[in-house]
Amino acid sequence: MEFDVLIVGAGPAGSMTGWHIARAGFSALMIDKKKEVGVPVQCAEYIPALLSKEISIDDEAIANKIKGLRLYFPDNSTYEFCAPGYILNRSVFDKYLTLNAVKAGACLWLKTKFLGVENGKILLYKNGRLLAVGAKIIVGADGPNSRVSRLINQRYKDYVVAYQQELPLIEGMEYTEVYFDKNFFGGYAWLFPKKQSANVGVGVKTGYKIKVKDLFHQFVERLVKEKKVFNTPIKTITGLIPVGGPVRTTGKNILLVGDAAGQTHPITGAGITQAIVCGKFAAQAITDALRKNDLNLLHTYEEKWQGLYLRELNRAIEKRKKMEENWHKLKDILKECWVSFPQYYG
Repeated sequence: MEFDVLIVGAGPAGSMTGWHIARAGFSALMIDKKKEVGVPVQCAEYIPALLSKEISIDDEAIANKIKGLRLYFPDNSTYEFCAPGYILNRSVFDKYLTLNAVKAGACLWLKTKFLGVENGKILLYKNGRLLAVGAKIIVGADGPNSRVSRLINQRYKDYVVAYQQELPLIEGMEYTEVYFDKNFFGGYAWLFPKKQSANVGVGVKTGYKIKVKDLFHQFVERLVKEKKVFNTPIKTITGLIPVGGPVRTTGKNILLVGDAAGQTHPITGAGITQAIVCGKFAAQAITDALRKNDLNLLHTYEEKWQGLYLRELNRAIEKRKKMEENWHKLKDILKECWVSFPQYYG
């Protein structure tokens, strides 16, 4: 089978890319190793309200409307910030985006693994069978452990490892909460409320001496004592968040988008907005290259997304470095290193 574009990964980055490519009249095959789009959820599920200007968000995909962020310093003092947004039902959101792509004409194969490229053919593993397909362009939207990125010799090494559970809320909340503590090296803990439950998690830099699961359970004990949640987990997830900044995102006939490209924010770990926007940019470059039969035009993708995000990502890389080097005096430097404070941008 031959396609104009193969997209590896059917999360927000891949689905947005596939949607725009299919709308432009080109053939796109989206594959994902999962058996169901959006499951399991590996995300705290917050998005800023501004994202709704970029894409319509189905009401069923919104679990809660958020007014702002409450930040807890290591000494338990707090700051509150206006940060309107939404907590998503991420699996519903992902399915909505993927369905848009399929309705536009993209093909979707689930339970399909990307193995690599051999003799010009793309090798896939689906339903116990080895398949070979053709595509002019390959998009890697396959997350932080991207196999596609290896085709252009890009490997990601700088991660935060996260452990999260969905826990029942004792009372409804309209603020997300972020907690800093000297034990959460290179990361933080969070409580992101839905209507009747919350995503509660801890993320720390990989290689840290204390297991993130142990830190998580200590954090939950605190929240239980503060009568915020019940310690009766609804579900548990773990995952890696790339925090070292972007890798090279184009090469040959390859583009990388979203977590696979390292487009997540190095301080907050947020990445849904970048995945949506950069997926659109990738599709624009791809459709232009296909129309003009010139793969050299794929480099315009990197120019576009870097023009919008690179300055902020580079700033965040520097702030992360400073924060980690001065973790022993975290409270003193937090205002310089967390995005909600004006000092961060000074």
